[in-house]
Amino acid sequence: MRRSFDAWNELDIEAIRGCYTEDALIGTAIIELGGTLEGDDPIGHWVAETRETWAEVHWDIERLFEGHEVVLSFYRATGIGRESGVEVVQELAGVYRIRDGLIASERIYLDREDALEAAGLRE
Repeated sequence: MRRSFDAWNELDIEAIRGCYTEDALIGTAIIELGGTLEGDDPIGHWVAETRETWAEVHWDIERLFEGHEVVLSFYRATGIGRESGVEVVQELAGVYRIRDGLIASERIYLDREDALEAAGLRE
């Protein structure tokens, strides 16, 4: 997970792709209000959208939780809007399903309690 965050902070598309399975499914509450990226090069589409929206962006891991074939991250995203120049800071959570040491699916949550539940880490 840390390698993935480092790659995203550099927006190094090849390093990012190396963290995900070829058939990765990415769902987020951020992209198109709950959309899913899958199919032909979801990582490439996500990086392109990120570059189009943000002049600068950075993700800082606050905490990682590990379960059986699942990782949950709490992190803070900071971005500067490309058009507005406004800085936006958002606390997020990501639930990652891991297969063969790579991210097979990723779902980003605005509500950390929802993420804990989705990861099966909340009683």
